[in-house]
Amino acid sequence: MRHSKLVASSLLAFAFACAGTSTTVDPFTDLTVRAQGTIALGATHAPGSSTVTPSVSISFIPDTTTILTSCGETTTDTCVVTQAPDCTSLSCATGDSCGWDASCNATCVAPCTLTCPSDQQCTIAGDGSSSCQPTQTFDAGPIAISGTTMSVAVYPPYAWKAADDGSPFAPGADLHAQATGPTDAGFSSFNIDFHATTFLEASPSLDQLALSDVFGSSDLTLGWVPGSDRVYVLATGAGASARCLAQDASGTFTLPRSVISQVLGSQGVNALTLSLERLRLERHQDLKTVGSLATATVQSKAWLDLITTSTESIALQACQTSQTSCGSKCVDTQTDADNCGSCGNSCNGKACVGGMCQTSTGNSCTTCQASADGATCSSSYTSCTGDCKSLLTCAMACNGDTTCQSNCLSQYPDGESAFEDYFTCLCDTACSSECSTQCGGQ
Repeated sequence: MRHSKLVASSLLAFAFACAGTSTTVDPFTDLTVRAQGTIALGATHAPGSSTVTPSVSISFIPDTTTILTSCGETTTDTCVVTQAPDCTSLSCATGDSCGWDASCNATCVAPCTLTCPSDQQCTIAGDGSSSCQPTQTFDAGPIAISGTTMSVAVYPPYAWKAADDGSPFAPGADLHAQATGPTDAGFSSFNIDFHATTFLEASPSLDQLALSDVFGSSDLTLGWVPGSDRVYVLATGAGASARCLAQDASGTFTLPRSVISQVLGSQGVNALTLSLERLRLERHQDLKTVGSLATATVQSKAWLDLITTSTESIALQACQTSQTSCGSKCVDTQTDADNCGSCGNSCNGKACVGGMCQTSTGNSCTTCQASADGATCSSSYTSCTGDCKSLLTCAMACNGDTTCQSNCLSQYPDGESAFEDYFTCLCDTACSSECSTQCGGQ
């Protein structure tokens, strides 16, 4: 693996390393300069799903100096919010990436474009200059992890792909990591026992969160079945990402609204990914490094973090103006048969029109309209989408009240043309008698 790619791909794995054994200490506060190795086994599930996605991440960094940075970070209570650099006002050239400079200011980072020999790689120095440097690796050689529920044996660059779904470890399992050592530079060989965390179960399940609470104005309370490791509340949105340390044994955490607001940002994208993660770390600070690199310092002090995580995660999005939040779902209470007129009001198999369950049977307007949608008026019905669909629902609920229908037209003017075509077919041709009340005044 190329050193430059190794450092970049190791940021996430390193970010989950924990300091010490105390579950009240946030490991991100430890800025000790060192060589860092991280072996992380993870099991992630969506709420209400029996499918578990496994993950194995392994990385080795020769010098943490370059990544121990607080650029873009702010701290609120026990939460660390990290904002990405914003280069929108810098007019970066095509191909540039957005990053931080040494003073934590957003800056355009030009790509390394030198054509290097096959045994060298293009490297960008701190002053922005490019040069070709020998291609070197920094690893611990082949690694095998035993005690797992699936085979984990990998060679550098440690790409691992699961053969099946499921957790790579059993709750509280005894595990063992063995590395043979590098052929070039990296961590010396090691044989270390460690223990897995227990599975996290949100309580209530994350899919039971009310969207009105998630995207409301108050703090958001989350819960889980208590355990004895660390629990992190993780939130990611258009504005930033947040990591909050919670007390596992308490089984509850209140996410401040100020943190959620920072995560959502000011771009008007009301969507976020919310996760509860139980994490167990066993840190060994007595390992050794060998070899040297032309492009980076290899620290003699070497730490190895052995991590297991169990995570429940969900992606959430706020409801549109025309929708109502019913738990974690967005529905149109004017037409949703399970939430007709209000959340939880089921029509028990009958249609919901204008927020009211239809009780009539036989050749009613609802029955005739459904038949017409697939036959006589199929083409106009297919064309009636978006504002036209909203206008149709609104107008049919007016039951012939022309003032009500005019208000509907004012509310959804962009749908008028397609609506008129469909309404004419329905009221003048297909269902003139069955829908006479709803079509009154036409």
